[in-house]
Amino acid sequence: MPIRKPMFVVPLSLGTIATGNEASSFPASNLGETDAAGLVWKSSGATNVWARGNLGSAQSIKFAALMAANAIGTSTKLRLRLGTTQAQVDGTAPYDSGAVNLINPTITRSDGLYHSHLELPSTVSASWWRIDITGHTGDFRASSLVLGQAVQSSRFYNPDFEFGAEDMSEVEFSRFGVPDITPGAIMRTLNFTLEWQSEAEFEATFRPIMEARGKSKPLWVCLDPDATTYRQAKTYLGFLRKVPYATGQRKPGLFSQEFNVLSLY
Repeated sequence: MPIRKPMFVVPLSLGTIATGNEASSFPASNLGETDAAGLVWKSSGATNVWARGNLGSAQSIKFAALMAANAIGTSTKLRLRLGTTQAQVDGTAPYDSGAVNLINPTITRSDGLYHSHLELPSTVSASWWRIDITGHTGDFRASSLVLGQAVQSSRFYNPDFEFGAEDMSEVEFSRFGVPDITPGAIMRTLNFTLEWQSEAEFEATFRPIMEARGKSKPLWVCLDPDATTYRQAKTYLGFLRKVPYATGQRKPGLFSQEFNVLSLY
């Protein structure tokens, strides 16, 4: 399959969240804490594992992602339902994904945590959502649920894009070369530039993201959402290191933006 253009999602607030199974100190409400990777939803066993939320008002949804889930091969299934009432998402909903593999495409990660996303065939206006986890063994856990509208750039990123990592640890050395280490997380980074944006694309797509997210609110980004085994490695949920202001190009009406992402996962 061909490489796809970068995709961006501004996460919706998930509203009031209920669940059928949550372990002590690991409530399902943590799914809405997209700015805190350390807060997770964890079940006690694999029975009745579902979460449901009331968005408060109708929202346009065409995308869903579950981050850092401890799925098991092709066994762990995810089902997403969207509707306008609790009864719909608990039963027959206007949108029902059915049970799909949470790990898709199938890969193996050393940390056992996986990112998964669904691109809906059309936009759904919904005020309620529900996810069900089936086929799992043991306690299930996941960090964040992202719902929203996915947007893609009209052009590909520049060839000088960068995959990287930033070590939040600190190391100092004594006079005799003995290291004094303050441990910290190693966070993934992504840096790329989108050039040749038209004025219409910038105003309709990227100015709203720039002004709504700034550098203090999380943004979901996938450099290449094509369904390959590398898709999870190219998936990020985190913060923009600087606001991606638009720079005018030599040709009037065209812009360039640099995106520098510090990912929580």
